[in-house]
Amino acid sequence: MRILISGASGNLGRALIARLKSSNHDLVLTDLIDPAEDDLFAGLPFIALDVQTGVGLERAAAGCDLIVHLPAWHGIHTGQRSEADFWRLNVDGTFWMYQAAAAAGVTRVVFLSSQAWHRHYDKYGFTKRLGEELSEYSRRNHAVSYVAVRPADFTPSQSFLDYGVRLLYGGVDRDDVVDATLASIDYLGQKSAAEPEALVVNAVRRNAFTEADLEGWEADPIGTCARIFPGSRELLENYRLDIGKCPIVVDTGEGANRVGHEPTRDFGTFLEELRLLDESLGLPVVRHLPGPA
Repeated sequence: MRILISGASGNLGRALIARLKSSNHDLVLTDLIDPAEDDLFAGLPFIALDVQTGVGLERAAAGCDLIVHLPAWHGIHTGQRSEADFWRLNVDGTFWMYQAAAAAGVTRVVFLSSQAWHRHYDKYGFTKRLGEELSEYSRRNHAVSYVAVRPADFTPSQSFLDYGVRLLYGGVDRDDVVDATLASIDYLGQKSAAEPEALVVNAVRRNAFTEADLEGWEADPIGTCARIFPGSRELLENYRLDIGKCPIVVDTGEGANRVGHEPTRDFGTFLEELRLLDESLGLPVVRHLPGPA
């Protein structure tokens, strides 16, 4: 397929480019600034544009089979960006993308939404609600099939330990978000343009426990965690992980099954990586570790 990736220079966009290139898809990339010196983008058509105005989007979408729309201000930008900023990029940018899709005859879109959709009266979640409403409007009025991928928090962590603890609560490994997005692309690639469809895919971490498994967690977090993840007590104590709050069981939803996505990473896989790192360092206690590459 010929795929347009808007917001290609971001965290998720870069990961998708590497994977889609290896699958022999034709890519067209857009973002605000052309990363001319970046080897990842070498040889790929790149159109520098601002989705907030939409100028150039129709030209970028011409001849494409599918659009992956990624640009957005996120929850971490709430204190730095105004409501108007969020509206212009997250709402206007999505509107112009769908207008360009309609003008170019593109009938398949993967829209990056967010689990913040459930908090739809905060600055970020509200704009993602509207983004999904624009997706549905385009399905009904322009016969566009779309998948709204709702990832949990996958913003880069300050440390590997922070990343791991986040997997107990509202976090997800970026690779699982990439996998969910790629599965959504493949799913839409097999859809008939005559059958516009709407689908939501929760891009969340794997559930390594049930609600019953978590009973007694806050009274004895280390003991309960060690019961769920045998052999983890020493790591939990040595690295002094902040796991006092009871974790949550996430809703993986039906959409992930429909597109064939199954998350593979959770707090247990993090502990396995931490154990290997611990053994390679040969240190009894390490309080600060470098973040993942």
